[in-house]
Amino acid sequence: MPLYYIPALVAPAQATTKPADLHTARLMADKVITAENLRGYLTFIASDALQGRDTPSQGLDVAAEFLAFHLKKWGLKPAGDNGTFFQKIPMIKTGFDDAKSTLTIADTALKSGESFAIDRGNGSATGELVSITEELGSTDVKGKIVLLGPEVRDTVLAKALEAGAVAVLRTSTNQSWWRRQASLASRRTFWRMERTPTPEPAATPPVITLSPEASVQALTSVGKSTSVTVQAKIDRIYTQNVVAIAEGSDPKLKSEFVAVGAHYDHVGTGGRGTDTIFNGADDDGSGTVAILSMAEAAVRARPKRSILFVWHAGEEKGLQGSSYFVDTPTVPIGQIVAQLNIDMIGRSKPAGDTKPSNKDLSGPNSIYVIGTTMMSTELGKLIHETNAKYLKLDYDPKYDAPDDPNRFFYRSDHFNYAKKGIPVCFWFDGVHEDYHQVGDEVSKIDFNKMEKITRTVFLTAINVGNLPQRPKVDKPLNR
Repeated sequence: MPLYYIPALVAPAQATTKPADLHTARLMADKVITAENLRGYLTFIASDALQGRDTPSQGLDVAAEFLAFHLKKWGLKPAGDNGTFFQKIPMIKTGFDDAKSTLTIADTALKSGESFAIDRGNGSATGELVSITEELGSTDVKGKIVLLGPEVRDTVLAKALEAGAVAVLRTSTNQSWWRRQASLASRRTFWRMERTPTPEPAATPPVITLSPEASVQALTSVGKSTSVTVQAKIDRIYTQNVVAIAEGSDPKLKSEFVAVGAHYDHVGTGGRGTDTIFNGADDDGSGTVAILSMAEAAVRARPKRSILFVWHAGEEKGLQGSSYFVDTPTVPIGQIVAQLNIDMIGRSKPAGDTKPSNKDLSGPNSIYVIGTTMMSTELGKLIHETNAKYLKLDYDPKYDAPDDPNRFFYRSDHFNYAKKGIPVCFWFDGVHEDYHQVGDEVSKIDFNKMEKITRTVFLTAINVGNLPQRPKVDKPLNR
């Protein structure tokens, strides 16, 4: 089907004014949550055009706009910032400007990333080049640039700076080791949330590591004037969570929320070979489009409580989006009665598959449920009862325990809600051969399985929304 296929481009049905009973909700689920619709959404979300939906990236921004388009079309209420569906998240990256970071040894200019890698520092220094091969001893380094032998310990480097050295150059003799160091230096710069204002980099002496070729040149230039500049920099950008509300039907209970979430980011690009895009069809494109389809159903069959849909950014970078949301919520955090999280529900273990990498992948009618025993007996019971009365999936409790050695309960966005005292559950198909690989593509998704799980989670949310009282938390959270 076309890349930009958008199912059901028709005016949304008028939302019912009555709370949805299970029969009404089933009808809506059967009508709206279909394998065909899920396939259409995921074909776009996990396409090469979105470049793996890294946080932050243009691809992730496009995915957010795609979600917001549908949410607006279906009549959901924006619950982000300033009347939008987007909760903006400030991101920061600290690093170095290679173009403005320079090294000149005996009138020969060398380039950052080619002849040297930046370890740390911010500023410029000029001075006589002094070589230290073992200990600092009585060498006068004040106002000078120190050249350290490859075996010199870090304690000597620290002593040289304490003694007044204005910069330090480390030498290397092994090309492979140098390449690793240069690669490591480039990877030290990464995007993270900026929770509080970050001050501009302070001026500190430059410390760099030379390539083997530059090391030889430096050793033959001891005693000559050398100049080094390291230019630290701060980059800032915004990414976003996507947040929407399907308003409840009860005048009082609609101020409470059943939160349904998934992360819509993945890990971007960088794969080796001809395919370099980590499409993330299962992780977590499957959850992303599952709750999108649920959102359409929710406005047509409303429970008493409101349903809060949150697409989290930055899960792959350390649960960043969910952390930001629960710490700076766009609805009162105390009004969220439960959080249902979907992270990977699209893959099935084929019959006869004996690959070790797929040994823990769930089958076509099976899914791992995690969290039903961890915080709320009542919520756990309702989750299992809803499934038993509907599609009767095989709910596998293998990882539903605080002592699970994989610690899956602690590794997705629901955990940040749990830390706020909100009971949670997490649906997960299991690790497989394409987990965080370029092979996690739409062609390998079991859409029939996705349909069944999405409908079941939707009905679970409806049932939580219609409870007379919020699910009681009767077990302490084991961290």
